[in-house]
Amino acid sequence: MLETCLLADDELGVVQPLFEQVFKHPISLDLLRWKYANRRGESWMVRQDDQYLLHCGTLFRKVLVGDEHFRVIQIADLMAPPKQSGLTRQEAPFPILLKHILGRLPGPENPHAIAFGFPSGRAMRLAEHVGVATAVDHWMELDFPALRHPLAARTSELATLGAGETPRLDALWQAMHASLGDAPLVCRDMAYLHDRYIAYPEKSYKLLLLESRWRKKALGFAAISCATGKPELLDIVARWDDFPEVIRAIQHWAWTQRIGGFGFWLTQGFARQLAPFAAHCHATQFRIMGNPFSPAPFLSATQGRWWLTGGDTDYR
Repeated sequence: MLETCLLADDELGVVQPLFEQVFKHPISLDLLRWKYANRRGESWMVRQDDQYLLHCGTLFRKVLVGDEHFRVIQIADLMAPPKQSGLTRQEAPFPILLKHILGRLPGPENPHAIAFGFPSGRAMRLAEHVGVATAVDHWMELDFPALRHPLAARTSELATLGAGETPRLDALWQAMHASLGDAPLVCRDMAYLHDRYIAYPEKSYKLLLLESRWRKKALGFAAISCATGKPELLDIVARWDDFPEVIRAIQHWAWTQRIGGFGFWLTQGFARQLAPFAAHCHATQFRIMGNPFSPAPFLSATQGRWWLTGGDTDYR
């Protein structure tokens, strides 16, 4: 008999074998706890007898749409064994699990039942086929070369994000939020940035504070991953009108570090606006997953308007 179960914090280890089978690399308990333990999220599995068949994780996120704040879920670690049969049937475990999770969403903190995620192409196609996902946006990749800009904004690397940085980073976040209008986006205040880039287990990031050369005022914050062959700009927190200047400063920093360039993954509407400043801008295979059971007016009003970067993922 199939059973949908929510894993307790001390049961998260049962996710590891299925994760390695599906994604072909291991995941540590530290990372699983960072995602799901202590009510940060929920780890759901479908079990038959003593065998775990499917997994879907949910991460709790604070999302803003205009001046409204919502506590929503981000779908993560969506996995089923590649050769499992019957996944495309409506009564199969996969749609049953997703419908169970999405059906629990509507409430005072999330009246629109907002959910989003970054599934693989295979998982997204499967979820759409059985009616438990809809595409709400598309990820683009921008490529920026390292370039010398002698008059670029000043750049300093932050070893950590201490309390002393809170006023500047929160001010940058407030300016960014105001400048993006009604675009749905994850809160990027100091608490979030510290949790995402300092508390994240197993990875370290280059954290940059950019200051106007003339006004000596904080212009932006950037987080960069150099863990793989191609550096990736994961996050920028800045007023939208200041993005070209911030990107020039990061390009100059990359030139001083002898980094060839960097990529930046961003939802399509905003990526196209930044395309004139990039060497390349191209579509990726990833579509942003949304909840098909959200009210139709909300889905229509926010379609193609999300702000989501590589930093919004739980794995980059």
